[in-house]
Amino acid sequence: MAVSTFDIDAPRWDQSTFMGRLKHFFNITDFILPIIMQRLEKYKFMQRITYLHGPIQVMMVGVFLVFMVPAACSLFPQRCSMAVSKLEPELRDSIMSRYGESVQHVYFNKGL
Repeated sequence: MAVSTFDIDAPRWDQSTFMGRLKHFFNITDFILPIIMQRLEKYKFMQRITYLHGPIQVMMVGVFLVFMVPAACSLFPQRCSMAVSKLEPELRDSIMSRYGESVQHVYFNKGL
C-alpha cells in the first residue's frame, strides 16, 4: 500500500508568484452564492419580504468582507523589506550591535 505524500496545509501552487496566489484564490473561493441568490429572488416569499431586502444586503456585504479580506491578503504579498539605514536610530543601533554590518535589509509583515 502506497503512502500518500499529500499535505493539506501546504499550498498547491507557489505562493511567491502572483499567478500562484491567483490560482490558490480561485481554488478556495466559492462562486455559487450569487447563482443561488439570483434563483431565490424568483420565489414568492422573497418578493413578499421586500422590507428585509436592505438588511439582507447589508448582512451579505458583511459576510463577503469577512471572507474577501483574507482572500485579498492571500493574493498580494504581505512581506516587505526596508533598509536598516532607514530605521529609527534606537532600532538601527540595536540591530547593528547584535548582527553588525552583515545585515543590510530587514523584512517584516505588512499585516492589516
